Amino acid sequence: MNRIHPSEWVPVDGFELEAEAMTSAISDENSLVVAGPGAGKTELLAQRACYLLQTNECKYPKKILAISFKRDAASNLKERVELRCGKELTTRFESKTYDAFAKEILDRFIHSLPNNHQPQKNYDIAEIADIKKAFEISGYQYNKQYGAKIGKVTLPLDSTLTAQMYIDAWRTLLIGNTSAEFGSKLTFEMISRLAEYLIRTNDFIRKSIQMTYSHVFLDEFQDTTTIQYDLVKTCFLGSNSVLTAVGDSKQRIMLWAGAKRTVFEDYTAEFCASRRELIMNHRSAPRLVEIQKALYGSLNEDGSSILANRRWNVEDGLAFLRLFRSQEQEASIIREEICKANQEGIKLNEMCILVKQQVDVYGSGIIDELKTVNIKARNEAVYQDFLKEEIIKILIAVFKNAINEQSPEEWTYLLEIIGEIRGIGVDADAHTVRSFVSYLNNLIIDLKNKLNVVTRDDFIYLVELLMEQISKPLIIAAFPQYSNIKYLDKLVNDFANLLWDEYDGTKDWINTIDNFEGNNSIPIMTIHKSKGLEFDMIFFVGLEDSAFWNFRRQPGEDRCAFFVALSRAKKRIDFTFCAGRETRFTSVQKHEVINEFYQVFKNSGIVEQIDYTSLY
Repeated sequence: MNRIHPSEWVPVDGFELEAEAMTSAISDENSLVVAGPGAGKTELLAQRACYLLQTNECKYPKKILAISFKRDAASNLKERVELRCGKELTTRFESKTYDAFAKEILDRFIHSLPNNHQPQKNYDIAEIADIKKAFEISGYQYNKQYGAKIGKVTLPLDSTLTAQMYIDAWRTLLIGNTSAEFGSKLTFEMISRLAEYLIRTNDFIRKSIQMTYSHVFLDEFQDTTTIQYDLVKTCFLGSNSVLTAVGDSKQRIMLWAGAKRTVFEDYTAEFCASRRELIMNHRSAPRLVEIQKALYGSLNEDGSSILANRRWNVEDGLAFLRLFRSQEQEASIIREEICKANQEGIKLNEMCILVKQQVDVYGSGIIDELKTVNIKARNEAVYQDFLKEEIIKILIAVFKNAINEQSPEEWTYLLEIIGEIRGIGVDADAHTVRSFVSYLNNLIIDLKNKLNVVTRDDFIYLVELLMEQISKPLIIAAFPQYSNIKYLDKLVNDFANLLWDEYDGTKDWINTIDNFEGNNSIPIMTIHKSKGLEFDMIFFVGLEDSAFWNFRRQPGEDRCAFFVALSRAKKRIDFTFCAGRETRFTSVQKHEVINEFYQVFKNSGIVEQIDYTSLY
């Protein structure tokens, strides 16, 4: 590929970057880009990757490492870079989560750890029950608060710095206990601690990482935990690697999960990073942007300079606050509004139902009501990360080719991904290529001929047979995240059961795959799961004190959560309040504690309030 001189590079695919975004895209220094919702943070990173790769500022054969908080964000960024600058250059762009990055380091260099800090190579990912058992094996009565403290233990294990009970539990989880038939079980926090310890104590590993990655991207930086920041700092502080962090303090909603409150300040100081701010909101219609700006004051931010994209008309954007007497009334009106919007051209998967927490409590009645008009809504927590798994994407592509001969995109994907897994490179001879294409055709035809199964057990067996034909050992070799075979087997088994559930309801394989991918349904999710996503239309269900039950203790974080919910909408957002909602602790709902949100609506003059409490 011909290189572009840095002075001649322009954003790919005709994108226009605002001045500070363009400066950040071509910068040769550490930087922090602070940008609000819809500012194009992911696009900025994608364009920066294109600049570095197309101009060879990321010198061949060095790579770019992009680290995201969530798996779907990592996958989205990788796909966008590939779309912008092609597959050849994208081979030098690695996009992964913090957990995946730490696990790859640990799995690759596990034998470099001291014996007393070395887990078994086939360790499992620990669950709460495993942590509890580890404390009990170590001779301590478990307290639920102990689980959170396990991740805070620093290495090396030292009783002068850490209480002995945590050291003992750590060692049990780390090494296992033969007499109790308890193998190595690590939490992701423990994995990150071990990876950081490896790098800190082994100069060879640290240097090899720094020599591999000349540039590092840190996405959703406001949610970075202390453990994750320690890992990044140990890897790259003082190196020649150039770091670009992007984030938004207004969307800092992971403090409860250990997000480092001072991460922006610490990073700019320790990495001598320049701070830049973006002012555009490309996502939301102007009237919705105005409501968002009304919240900036309560978040200690100045939103006066934020601008909506010029593609919108100034009067675009709808917002409603709907007050209900009962959940039945709420579900009925939401069903009516969804049907109306769908008839007006908004696709079901371009709508979203958001809740603060407990999807089942706030969404089950709406799901049942939508069923009466043959509209499907589902709890997206089950599918969101699942559909981003490499093995699931491969299985879906095989099924699509088996049920629909007109699937050129999936066929191309299978040629590339399974070809890579089986070591069929671009320089393979004609005979090897023909043999591979024949193998892939036979794989698809065989599946097509066996899709007339009639029971769940038969279908699970069919998927297991498909995995054997693809080759489980080759999958494990190609994707380090599947080195834990129990994890891979669980994914495949869950795929078989979830897909059969869809098929059992439709008896149509094309609709089954569409439904499985969420193309014909409305996603229901928590605010935390919605981070980084956008929809034409949002229903935020349950703007009530009980949903924000911890508001008095964490007003800042809950204000950020409310801001995130509001900022997911592109064209319209509906908030609901239900006076008679049945929750765990009460059936009488109020909005006294969070009334400031209602005051924002009133002050904006944009949100239309509709009171249904006196109707039927």
